[in-house]
Amino acid sequence: MRYAFAVLLAAMMFCNAAQAQTLQEIDKREAAVLEAWNATPLTVRRAIFVEGHPEGFGQYVERANNVFKKGEPLVTYVEPVGYGWKDIGNGMYEFGFKTDWLVKSADGKVLGGKEDFADISKKSRARNREFDVVLSLALSDIAPGDYVLEYTLHDIASSKSYTISQPFKIVD
Repeated sequence: MRYAFAVLLAAMMFCNAAQAQTLQEIDKREAAVLEAWNATPLTVRRAIFVEGHPEGFGQYVERANNVFKKGEPLVTYVEPVGYGWKDIGNGMYEFGFKTDWLVKSADGKVLGGKEDFADISKKSRARNREFDVVLSLALSDIAPGDYVLEYTLHDIASSKSYTISQPFKIVD
């Protein structure tokens, strides 16, 4: 009985190995993912305040709260989805964002901001989909109170844009 079970198990493992994915099948499924990605509006999977400066995609420590001391940098980690890639020749693509920021009072009054605050782009031979954006803003001349920080990401490879809104509080 044990021998028959071992033979059956070996036969099942052989059949599973014979039906394993091929690179062609992976490439076919990757093409379907890229088609869905390109049809997706620019959005973000994650936009959070973090501690320190993340080392890379998914490598962050989420901040425990949105309360900052006056002059302390507000560091935002963002995982965008649905951005494009510009073909820049020689098998290379460029992707990224031009970024604006605004600070508003809790009731929506614009207190300050800057267009083209950051130009964040990368070049690659692949159409990378794991791409993080880290934005840091220090507000040294702001009174204690409740505010809203808005970043607008403008895709450099398309006309897509997306605004992130993060409430925060400044304390002495």
